[in-house]
Amino acid sequence: MTPRSVAVAIALLALLMLPSMGHADAIDDGVRRVALQLQCPVCEGETVADSPSGLAADMRAVIRTRLTAGASDQQILDEFVASYGDSILTEPPKRGISLGVWLGPVIGVVLGAVVLGLLLRSWRRLPGAGPPLAGAAVDPQVNDEYHRFREEFGR
Repeated sequence: MTPRSVAVAIALLALLMLPSMGHADAIDDGVRRVALQLQCPVCEGETVADSPSGLAADMRAVIRTRLTAGASDQQILDEFVASYGDSILTEPPKRGISLGVWLGPVIGVVLGAVVLGLLLRSWRRLPGAGPPLAGAAVDPQVNDEYHRFREEFGR
């Protein structure tokens, strides 16, 4: 066999493998896309795509098998939700008890702003917090002392 025929054989082999490599890349991308939407049941705070656990590897294998069989992303996610519940999703649906996760921070900020506003309002109304009102009764000794101070220091 000549070097030229070896090169031609390698080129033909590469051309024959190209469609399967493209398909494998599409499957790998699909597995990663779906796995990023699922929380690892073992590792707290990690997705199935990033988790090194054995269960996550098994879940990725299931996703690969289902994608190869032609299942859509949503069908695969629905199967995992049926097995593990809504908590398996990285973004749980905004309904039922999960709605509290989405609305809780907003409600907390609004309530905090209301409480802060009420506190500021009540602090402005505290008695003795400002200068005495014109019609308010002032102790005559304090008033005399105040006027002497003003005359002495010219203020």
